Amino acid sequence: MKVSVEVINRQRKIIVSSRRVINLVKKILKFLYEVKNKNLFKLTGENSTMLSVSVIFVGERKMKELNFRYRGKKSTTDVLSFPYLEEEPSGSLFLGEIIIDPKKVLSQAKQYNVNFSQELDRILVHGILHLIGYDHEGSAYEARKMRKLEEKILSFLQS
Repeated sequence: MKVSVEVINRQRKIIVSSRRVINLVKKILKFLYEVKNKNLFKLTGENSTMLSVSVIFVGERKMKELNFRYRGKKSTTDVLSFPYLEEEPSGSLFLGEIIIDPKKVLSQAKQYNVNFSQELDRILVHGILHLIGYDHEGSAYEARKMRKLEEKILSFLQS
């Protein structure tokens, strides 16, 4: 499976390594493919395919605006995921966009007593799982299922 990742940084307060983000997204998707994740296989089928994802970093004001526009919440958030699931002219399946507020990620890292990179890893895993159909807001069962998979992926990334 081939993965293409576009990183766009529209904020200036926190330095984020595009190369690290690209490598991490690729590792996460390849892991899901290798363990034959049901949600991913529903989208791609059994055949090896090309996938693409966009990761966009925005400031707090923009994230607050997007969170209100798309979720009706008047606060900021750490990550928003927008699944598109469209075939691109290249034949690649565009999974969608993950929008992240690095300032919120840094704040959460301090709150959870981890470093920025560890919290960003968690946020990227979370965003990708939303792109492939996981939803923690529907039921407690779905939330537990998603959280368990997040932990499994994070353990893999740390090994």
